[in-house]
Amino acid sequence: MDYGVSAPPTRHVIMHFHMFKNGGSTIEAILEREFRGRFATVHGSHASSALDDDDIASFIAAHPNISALSSHHLRYPLPSIRRTVLFDCCFLRHPLDRLHSVYSYLRAEPAELGAEDPILVLSQAVGPREFVMRLIDESPHFVSNPQTLLIATGGEFTRPLDEADLARAIESLRRMAVPGLVSMFDESLVVAEHFLGPAFPSLRLHYVAQNVSRPLRNLDQRLAELQALWGADVYDELLRLNRLDLELCAYAENEIQRRFCLVPNPPERLMEFRARCSGLRSQASELTYVS
Repeated sequence: MDYGVSAPPTRHVIMHFHMFKNGGSTIEAILEREFRGRFATVHGSHASSALDDDDIASFIAAHPNISALSSHHLRYPLPSIRRTVLFDCCFLRHPLDRLHSVYSYLRAEPAELGAEDPILVLSQAVGPREFVMRLIDESPHFVSNPQTLLIATGGEFTRPLDEADLARAIESLRRMAVPGLVSMFDESLVVAEHFLGPAFPSLRLHYVAQNVSRPLRNLDQRLAELQALWGADVYDELLRLNRLDLELCAYAENEIQRRFCLVPNPPERLMEFRARCSGLRSQASELTYVS
């Protein structure tokens, strides 16, 4: 006996967990271009909102055309949604480099937009050394392992993180469809483009960097500048406070490199990817000039 069941096809959706100042604006620009009319940013009603499984399941069910979404308010663990395969994307960044990028970004924001945000008010009132010293004294959730916190506990800070939290964050990273690292941005996207191919065969992830608050230099140069800017004592204290984030980033680097080596002809793929990025930047420059 042969029966048919009215079951819809499996749906594929990319979910970008947008951590502040981790290259998320660039990822959103890529997804908006590649999924034109099928990409959405999704947020809660408050700055501190967190979208849970039911929120995401309801949104996806109510928007059957959406194939990619991004939000600052997404939280791990990844939800399980019937007949839907979620491809999670989350980029990490060296915690000290990220912290100063946050400061630089907030300094450039109009003061009136964040009159009720104490971190923004502080950033505009003091210099970089005093800013991080005040955070060390007053805001442990903001300055100590914030990326591990977001992945391991959904951003809920109730106590100092420990090795068990790091283990949970590492396991989430190991299972990510698209783990990313800002210092390996191109390699991360070459890997993603290849391994997302079976589900999204036409996906191309070349990009023009968006929302860059400081000139780009290599990571070692930026860290040397931060040590001079903050002072060796504050720099070393921040390294100590962010040990778990540093270990998480080191794991991400090894995992991305492992996957990169599984891509066919990785050096050639990376070179071709960067050529596409260069071509896209040239097109953007021409359009800006014409306009």
